Parts: sequence; C-alpha cells; structure tokens
Amino acid sequence: MESVPGSATARKVGEFANAQVNNFLSSVEDLTNALKDVDSPEIARVRAKVKLALVAAQSAAADAAYQIRNQAQQVGQRTDTFVRDNPWQVIGVAAVVGLAVGILTSRRSS
Repeated sequence: MESVPGSATARKVGEFANAQVNNFLSSVEDLTNALKDVDSPEIARVRAKVKLALVAAQSAAADAAYQIRNQAQQVGQRTDTFVRDNPWQVIGVAAVVGLAVGILTSRRSS
C-alpha cells in the first residue's frame, strides 16, 4: 500500500498525544506507589480505586489511540482517492481558495 500524504504527520501527532497520556498515567502510577507505605486504611482504599481507574484509563487510551490512528488513515486514503479521481476539481478548489486568501491578504495590507 502506498503512503498517504499527511499520514506521517497524523501519526506523529497521535504518537505525541499518546506519549503525553502515557506520561500522565505513569505519573499517577508513581504517585500511588509512593503512597504504598502509608498504613492508613483510607489511603489504602483510595490507592486501590486509583489503581483500578489507572488500568481502565490505560486501556481506554490504547483503544482511543488505535481508533484515532485508524480513522486518520481512512480519511487520508479517501482524500488520496478523491484527489486521484478528480484532479481538476481539486485544482479548481485550490485556485479559488488561493484567490480568496490573496484577496483577503491584500485587503489587510492596504
């Protein structure tokens, strides 16, 4: 399968977001481990709840990252197919957008 333009950027954004979520979850896990020596029953109960929530959040983050990556690839593939099937329409739309941006830019410069 060919590489879809823009898919590398989408992949990098997804990887960055996934890394940030994993970093946060790791920090929460470190915090719960730091509290493991506290013998308070209340702290033990809260720590158990946090560990359950942490496992659920890690699973949800992995699922969300997979779904986002999959959807981005599908959008990229559909866009690539549309551009290949309708090159003149795409050129026309790009020309109109370029003209509009040029007009707006020249008005602000004046």
